[in-house]
Amino acid sequence: MSPDMYSGWGVRTLSSENPAYNPYSYHRGSVWPVENGSFALAFLRYGLHEHLDVISRGMFEASALFDYYRLPELFSGHQRDGDHPFPAHYPQANSPQAWSSSAVFCIMQAMLGLYPYAPLNILLVDPHLPAWLPEITLRNLHVGRAVVSIRFRRAEDGMTDFEILDKRGKLHVFMQPSPWSLTSGYVERLYDALASLLPA
Repeated sequence: MSPDMYSGWGVRTLSSENPAYNPYSYHRGSVWPVENGSFALAFLRYGLHEHLDVISRGMFEASALFDYYRLPELFSGHQRDGDHPFPAHYPQANSPQAWSSSAVFCIMQAMLGLYPYAPLNILLVDPHLPAWLPEITLRNLHVGRAVVSIRFRRAEDGMTDFEILDKRGKLHVFMQPSPWSLTSGYVERLYDALASLLPA
């Protein structure tokens, strides 16, 4: 991501090189977590995992600087550097903000490649955990009438695998890219599906 769009915390609403740029404005250079959640899903779709890692880390680190880890509606888009070590508050931003909380789930869905399809009792996973977050455990994830708990772990070679800790109800979990991925062909999907059926 180019530095004129990425602040170090998230993607801005406007390039810092644009004459209208104002990092403390509502829509002319601020950072909106809800939009960054959408960007995370887009990066997954296009296989841009490096960008996904960057935007995920920025949002996670930003959330740690707000009360109760709650991302506000938006925050300032100034560059993250020694003079600006914190994402500045936008004075009129709502906090908490419901749609900002959705960014966390979008980012998590993108990092783990989750694609539930309840009518067929299927959960597709295609995890790509970054080095800074080598393990995630999801507990009591509901897919239709089934409930599953899964642990995802990044190995030393950079690959991420998963382990089903608990499953209640009928559910098939496959390691496979989602149907809307633009980087996986039929051969790869078939290979992943067959590999998921083999015992560990």
